[in-house]
Amino acid sequence: MFSFSGNLLAGQHDTKKKRTPPARPIPVTFPVFQPPAPSTSGPPLAWNNKDGSEISSHFLTLKKPSDVTEDTLSLLNVTFEPECDFETMFLSLSNDAQSHLPPKNWLRPPEHIDLLMSSGSGVTLLSNGRRKPDHNEFFVRARELLFSNDDAFSTLTRKGSRGQVSLRLAHFRKFWEGLDNMAYYWDNSLDEYGSPSPGTAKSGVEPTPDASGAQRVHDGQEPTNEDKANTKTRSEISSPSGEEPRKKAKVEAAGSTATVLTSKSNDSTGANGTTRPPFINASRVLPARTAPPKVPWSTNLGSQNNPEDLSQGSYRGYRIGNGAEMPDQYRIDCVRAFLEPIAWAFGVTFSQHRRPPVLKLKHIRFPVRMSSVTWRSPQDRMRARQGWMEGPVLGMQCRADVNFGSTGKLDAESVLDTVRELGGLLLLAQERAREGKTETRAGEGKWWTATPRWGGGPGGEVGDAESAIDVPAKDTNTTSEKNSAQRNPDGSKARRRPTPAEVWKVLRPGHPSWDPKIVYEAIGKDRSVAWDDVFMVSSLNHHIRILRLRVHPLYLQYLTDGILPVTTPSEVDWYTPKLQRTRWFDLFNIDDRSEAMRGIWGIMSYLMRKQE
Repeated sequence: MFSFSGNLLAGQHDTKKKRTPPARPIPVTFPVFQPPAPSTSGPPLAWNNKDGSEISSHFLTLKKPSDVTEDTLSLLNVTFEPECDFETMFLSLSNDAQSHLPPKNWLRPPEHIDLLMSSGSGVTLLSNGRRKPDHNEFFVRARELLFSNDDAFSTLTRKGSRGQVSLRLAHFRKFWEGLDNMAYYWDNSLDEYGSPSPGTAKSGVEPTPDASGAQRVHDGQEPTNEDKANTKTRSEISSPSGEEPRKKAKVEAAGSTATVLTSKSNDSTGANGTTRPPFINASRVLPARTAPPKVPWSTNLGSQNNPEDLSQGSYRGYRIGNGAEMPDQYRIDCVRAFLEPIAWAFGVTFSQHRRPPVLKLKHIRFPVRMSSVTWRSPQDRMRARQGWMEGPVLGMQCRADVNFGSTGKLDAESVLDTVRELGGLLLLAQERAREGKTETRAGEGKWWTATPRWGGGPGGEVGDAESAIDVPAKDTNTTSEKNSAQRNPDGSKARRRPTPAEVWKVLRPGHPSWDPKIVYEAIGKDRSVAWDDVFMVSSLNHHIRILRLRVHPLYLQYLTDGILPVTTPSEVDWYTPKLQRTRWFDLFNIDDRSEAMRGIWGIMSYLMRKQE
């Protein structure tokens, strides 16, 4: 018997069986806004406060998400650079950064001569002592991302078509399981809705698109020969094998046989010469039951103003809900499973923060969303078994926000999403800047955390809270009778918890926020310059993108402690970090996910390089 993951939805729903319609699909949208211009002539005027509490005071006023405005971004004074590709991002790093980005021909199988050259050349070691992975190790993982979605999903359920060879999913198997779970909420390519009543379907109007994407409407008429020819041509283009393609959506109504194609075929040829099936592109799909017709003279205006309600009808397709209903954990698991095989090749592991991730802004701690972080394991095996980690290396942040702009407040939603991304990047920057430092706990060394005091009121220090059960137990002798009294019925040694009165009397500073089993280090930082490069993978919908923040330690010092430099530093632009962002990569798209892997592989290679 085969055992599958407990959270795997593959094969649990028959796409050809009618069932209750799910919620309507939502379009794929992303934040869009014009960031405020940073101060380039000097630190912002708001930073001139003597106690340096302007940023912390502003964040204290943020009681709800709607309180985040452009003023928040203006205070952080971040320079937003245009979206760039990986080649542009690596150009602004150190001189040898370009050599860490794999060339695009690495997506093809390595030739025999390449293997001989790599085996004969000197071995390059990483900062953790491991050998740097080569072209062969890259392609072994990348070829699993070149599989078509349908073939990989069929392999998971063991329901492949006859004659199809089962794919070998090894490194990215968990990624395909997570992607299949996400497809049950985002893949609307097979949506087929049935009308709730036959009478409504007969009087309704059903549009059909032609080959150029324009829609034709037949008001109770049979399709013409030209329409039949166009339909046949489209089906031949979409499915060369003659089978019904997956990227085909039908609107079923009684008395009508028209078919609507809601997703354009997007066939392409993979690196190994195989034909790729169409990709999921929900951002270009408009639900067929609300698609506006293109021919106004044959349109029933009454039915257009009042679209048919199909929520009580039947449904056949892939989805069980829409993107807004998908559990956020599905996105986190899928993105993490996409990054883990790449990280494991370099000897780093993913793990969540064992302490709540908070951004320190002088005297306040601001909570920050951070889904997971890559850490480097110590070379000492004993320390590694004890749970010690080094880093952080790379961050991962997944957000559940969808359908940006649906409320008419696209700018406000975009600003909020950008502040959340910056919060994650600044948290990683603060943790990397802790290298060689020790934590100063709140109140440590102050008299109010060391000197016992009491006002002298009646009833003692605790008042009426101290009772007979709160009196500490007396010391017992080593006699057998008193030893037996300190034993539980099962024979285990009884442990007495401190009473509330005893806990109240203890004086100590605040709880630490640093993880005691993490050796904080700016792994991959260019030691020849003061700036640090912080990388994070951001995720929305079923997409990811890579962010890079170039930040100066003096900026982090002001952000953390509110202390401005006494003398003017040599880097005149220390007060404005630089933020670079790539485009959004669709995990359902073969080209996008393979390009994303190429860039993340280069980033991991750069951060884990060995420096003299």
